[in-house]
Amino acid sequence: MKCPDCQKELQVANLKGINIHECLKCKGKWFERNELMAVKNNADEGLSWLDSDPFGEDAKKLSIVSVGKRCPQCLKEMQSLTYLQSKVVIDKCQLCEGVWLSHGELERIILYLEKVINTESVKDFTKETFREFIKIFIGNKGLVTEVKDFLIVVKLLKVRIAVEHPHFAQTWENIESYLPFR
Repeated sequence: MKCPDCQKELQVANLKGINIHECLKCKGKWFERNELMAVKNNADEGLSWLDSDPFGEDAKKLSIVSVGKRCPQCLKEMQSLTYLQSKVVIDKCQLCEGVWLSHGELERIILYLEKVINTESVKDFTKETFREFIKIFIGNKGLVTEVKDFLIVVKLLKVRIAVEHPHFAQTWENIESYLPFR
C-alpha cells in the first residue's frame, strides 16, 4: 500500500495496541474499518462512549468532498469530511471503509473529544446517561460494550457533579454505599 499524500510505502505500526499502516515519511496513518474507533478507545477509556462512525448515519449529514486522494488499499478516490465538529478533516474510502489521517490529526481528534467531555455540564451528562442506558437494550455495539459505555458516562456524571456541586458529592457517596454493586 502507498501513502495517499507522498506515495511512499506504508509500514505496519502498532498504535495503542492496534496494528495500523503508517507512512514513515509524512507520518500519515491508515485505519481499516473500526480501527480508528479502537485506537481512540484505547487512547482514553473515557472516550469510548463518544461514537463517530465516518460511514454511519451521522456522517451522511456532514459535507463530504472529494480531494483527489486515492485509497491506499483499493485505489478508489477518497472523500473528505470533518470529524464531528472538531475541524479535523479526515479522508475516507467508501468502498473498503478505511480512513486516512494526516500527521497530527489523530492527536487533534483525541484533544477535541477530551474537550467535549471537559465542557459537558451535569445536565449534558444526565442526558447522555439516559441515552447510554437505552443503548444497553437497543444499541449496536453489543451488550457488554454498551454496559461499559453506560458505566463510563455514569462515572463522568459523578465527577461533573462533584465539580459543579461539591455538596452533592457526599450525598452521592452515601447513595453508592447502599448499592449492591460498585
